[in-house]
Amino acid sequence: MNTDDRAMAILENLRPQSTVQEAWPVADREAALEGVLASRAPALPVRSRRRRVLVTTAVTAALLATGAGVATASGVLPESFTQELSFWTSETKGGVDVDTAHRVAQAPGPDGTVLSVWAGTGSNGTTCVSPMFEAPGDLDRPAPASVRAAGGQCTPANTRETFGSLGGSADDRGIHTMWGPGGEAVRAELRLPDGTVRPGLYAEGMYFYWYLANETVKAPFLVGYDASGKVVFERQLPNLITNAGR
Repeated sequence: MNTDDRAMAILENLRPQSTVQEAWPVADREAALEGVLASRAPALPVRSRRRRVLVTTAVTAALLATGAGVATASGVLPESFTQELSFWTSETKGGVDVDTAHRVAQAPGPDGTVLSVWAGTGSNGTTCVSPMFEAPGDLDRPAPASVRAAGGQCTPANTRETFGSLGGSADDRGIHTMWGPGGEAVRAELRLPDGTVRPGLYAEGMYFYWYLANETVKAPFLVGYDASGKVVFERQLPNLITNAGR
């Protein structure tokens, strides 16, 4: 019996009333299995994604290029975008995962942009925030490929600070970005030199502000109010361009 006749005999015997064991001896099945395994191509190795670490400063604005990304609830975070948040990892010793960053609030910014706040919280309760200037859109839109970063900070859980404690940055145009704890203030606003009032952006227990201040424009006053409407804090914000401010 040649090979084709033997194969046909096996197929004829593989009927519902028969079993594989009866029609296909163990030795033949094992030989066939070895042949199949030997013919399979080896699996390709999985290429790990390299992540570059870039320590950024809070004083200059940055224009980011498009890079490879990771998926998040807000869409895709480009690698160039997560590099701007690399201080989250360094300051928390890895406690806050940059890949969990998501946009939590936004308000109108300069030149048709919005001031947005990105945040992430680690398992130990430490929260990192980063204010940024980006194109407007829905709050849950994907991360932008280009953005002007404006600093930020990481705060351990249960930290208690009073309203008026500030961190900040400024770019070479004089656009200042400030942030600080809400403390006892339930409302905060900037009183600009031209008489207009701009509310502070509240997110993650903090207020965020932006304003223009340079050699020709004075910095505004920051005012905080408690629940009764009483002023709990008032001071002129700094002008980081001229080092002025009270």
